[in-house]
Amino acid sequence: MIPALIIWLCKKYLAPKTYKTCSSKSPVNPKSVASVLFLICSFSSAFAQQSKFNIKRNGEVIGQMYFQQKDEGDHVYLKITSKVQTRFVFKIDVETEDVAHFKNGRLLTSNVSRMVNGTAKEAKKTNWINNIYQLKTGDKTSTINQPINYNMMLLYAKEPVNIPEVYSDNFQCFIPIEKSGAHQYRINLPDGNYNDYHFENGLCKLVIVNHSLYTIRMERV
Repeated sequence: MIPALIIWLCKKYLAPKTYKTCSSKSPVNPKSVASVLFLICSFSSAFAQQSKFNIKRNGEVIGQMYFQQKDEGDHVYLKITSKVQTRFVFKIDVETEDVAHFKNGRLLTSNVSRMVNGTAKEAKKTNWINNIYQLKTGDKTSTINQPINYNMMLLYAKEPVNIPEVYSDNFQCFIPIEKSGAHQYRINLPDGNYNDYHFENGLCKLVIVNHSLYTIRMERV
């Protein structure tokens, strides 16, 4: 949408005219057009990071995952969406959406949503309310007193250098981060599975999901 609008503005107002016009309107000030283009470009760059990952199983692409980060002053908004279609014993169609909102480096809210074969799973919600985190899964509620400054979504945007643990919005608990190599880290999940994260220039380029039944690679493209 934004690139198309920029092209339209350039053609309409900045391209040289080779024809006469009958309009009595005042000519458009090129400086005004430049200002509009600057604002459009500034808006489009509000998303500091936009990344796409191919999800692979046995070398075959079975879906995509998209990561977005939007910075607005002291506020940081994160969003991860994914869609996977594959087959084990039967066909599996999974769609996910994770969102999170940080302010001054502290998590304010996060929400984890899952759809499996068209059926919605219980959403996982974490909210900072009255100086405490309220956790909700379906009708179940609990609390956490510890500040949350780094969650699983941030693993796609920032290498966890000197960060000992990460908050899992899905499992709603803190998990130790193990350094397994140069710019490589392992997260051992509460369900017995584990993920390996590989970074390059501070950004995540590869995630290997090691499940008891399968291995999935998520490769940044």
